[in-house]
Amino acid sequence: MDDYKAVFPITWKKKYGIQYVVQPLLSQQLGVFSQSSHGTAGVESFLHLIPDKYKHIDICLNSSNELSRKDYKLFIRKNYELCCGGEKSDPAQGYSGNTKRNIRKALRNELQIKQTDVENYLDLRRQSDSPGFKAEHYKLLNRIFSGIIEKGRGAITGAYSSNKLCAAVFWAFSKTRVIYLNAVSNEEGKSTRAMFMLIDQYIRKYGGTNVIIDFEGSMIPGIARFFEGFGAKETTYLRIIKSSFPLNLKKVIK
Repeated sequence: MDDYKAVFPITWKKKYGIQYVVQPLLSQQLGVFSQSSHGTAGVESFLHLIPDKYKHIDICLNSSNELSRKDYKLFIRKNYELCCGGEKSDPAQGYSGNTKRNIRKALRNELQIKQTDVENYLDLRRQSDSPGFKAEHYKLLNRIFSGIIEKGRGAITGAYSSNKLCAAVFWAFSKTRVIYLNAVSNEEGKSTRAMFMLIDQYIRKYGGTNVIIDFEGSMIPGIARFFEGFGAKETTYLRIIKSSFPLNLKKVIK
């Protein structure tokens, strides 16, 4: 719109000759991006321009987008965000009692927190992921993570127990956000409560600034409670679906 006053990415794939719009891996929200709000009408004008050659659309808008069109199925999705600004001298004042206890447990386990690289991170993922996670998935993650770090837009912090990596978080950076893009723990990391310590470190790092820690989810109640335990607040965005394909498209594009 008007030489990039607003943009709407169309992220598409093609399979068996069918072109469809789909949410890319590790991209939680798309839709209209602009410095000003466009409301429902603005979002609808972009959707109206998506070419008819895309027989199926299944993407997520972002939290500033509004939509009420009946030709799309709309699903409310949850996210959790923590604003690091404020007058609190201690960021942990916003933590739940359970979160504080788990951080103290992690401290007693004398974990070492330091940066690690993509190779070590993916090795830990291979140990912890389900068998259904294929080799090409790791290649894709390697390309994404390495590219983000090379551009100076990300870092990986790891927790080490007895000099062995047991938990890690891939953080991505934007101008105003630190994004909890991906994370993994093995059994040692879970038992030592390493993830609580990793997140606490980053919240304290940005305490008193205007940075937002974006946890990117989750619809899973247990994970949502985990994020809320750090004082994160729920926000919502829309997943929208529209299909003109006559068959069961899920089987085709899976």
